[in-house]
Amino acid sequence: MAASGVGLFQDDVAADVRSEYLDLLASGASDVDAFRTMVREWKESLADSDDGPVFWLALAATQWEYGRLHPRAKVEALKVIDQGKGIDRWDDAGLAKKRQAVLAQLKKKLLAPPPKKRTPRIRAVPEAPSTSLTAPDGKAEATAWQFGTEPRRPQSQVYITMKVKRTEGGGSVFVASCALADIKLKWLDADTLRISHPKEAEVEQEDATSFYNGRTIAVKYRRV
Repeated sequence: MAASGVGLFQDDVAADVRSEYLDLLASGASDVDAFRTMVREWKESLADSDDGPVFWLALAATQWEYGRLHPRAKVEALKVIDQGKGIDRWDDAGLAKKRQAVLAQLKKKLLAPPPKKRTPRIRAVPEAPSTSLTAPDGKAEATAWQFGTEPRRPQSQVYITMKVKRTEGGGSVFVASCALADIKLKWLDADTLRISHPKEAEVEQEDATSFYNGRTIAVKYRRV
């Protein structure tokens, strides 16, 4: 678990707990079902001396904010605060007192009447950037898109889709650690696709052909 400050949601676990719980509410889960799902999905983390306390603090704080504080979450979070569980994580950086001040504020909230119950909005999921190129005969298409989440190490994939006898299918032929902008697609003819990519890219998949329902498309590669 990585913490960047003393704030309640300034570490990976707390941020993930908040995000997942709000997603459950936004999808229509009841208060009881959302709580049970969180406890079930985070069962292993609850047993961890570092992650367990953070889970209860993050969940209780988020539930209170949305007027949905579960009795058990309240009890567990207050126990974490009163017993000082996990506070030693901030000792080495000399931030224990500041962390305790944050927790003291949270305790006041949890003991006070919660705000009016509300439901979070469903968060829009941005589509992955992609580019497509149709084969000369119009019956096949190559699509490249970037799916890596690490800014310094993006990953991209090329997928070929074919239309044969009123059916459509295909599969992945290429995966490499490079940005989408570094991949160039070119159909040499209706049955041959060329994929150009940086010579320094780390290649994970590089298939020579793509087959679907009796049709085969050859794939050639060029390092640039």
